[in-house]
Amino acid sequence: MTDRDILIGIATAVVVRLFIRPGGRPVPGWLLVPIALGAAFVVPPSLAGIADALHRATWLPTVTFGAAFIGGWVGLLVLTIAERKGQPRRVPIWAGVVSGVLATFLVPPLLDLATGRYQNASLRADVNHCTRGMTGQVQPREVSNLCDFDIVVGLCMPGEVNPTPCAQAFTIPPGESAVLDPGDTRLSSVPGNPNGLTVVACRPPDRPSRWGNVTGRGYRGVCLPPG
Repeated sequence: MTDRDILIGIATAVVVRLFIRPGGRPVPGWLLVPIALGAAFVVPPSLAGIADALHRATWLPTVTFGAAFIGGWVGLLVLTIAERKGQPRRVPIWAGVVSGVLATFLVPPLLDLATGRYQNASLRADVNHCTRGMTGQVQPREVSNLCDFDIVVGLCMPGEVNPTPCAQAFTIPPGESAVLDPGDTRLSSVPGNPNGLTVVACRPPDRPSRWGNVTGRGYRGVCLPPG
């Protein structure tokens, strides 16, 4: 269970406590624990499945998990900040929904603009699971595509950091391979080689890049939105 799963579980329990009132009473506190645990295990894979379906519908705008999380909390805040216990609802449900949708689409690009790089809410999911020969290699040189759709594999060298895409990026059709050129550079690792190369696989038209770890040392591969 990841930190994200735990946050989803807590958020679900909060929403249930605030808005679900069987018989006019809040859900008992003891029941919130199994609700939170169930949500932590069920909601993330469900959201991943929905995101994959939306990704296949190319006519729809891409919504990342981070953007949806921001929108959900903004909508929840709008619905709760002006309410008083025992009084009629002041903010209609539709206002919270509209606020959440607007925040989902507007807040991430504003954060990107303010910081000069793509933030987590704008980053796309990688497809590293589609590769053979990329992960676990100190100097990856040949990468194969195991999935049934095109992928783009990027090898980022030192100095190539979000918002700059990897200079070495190869679109690989299903079942095909591409040859990378790491030179003498080895994979970024902490503490021995934090400034080494990074590899990541993305789903076109997303672009491979990398971002510094929160610890300030080492890098992780990320997928930028289309430029």
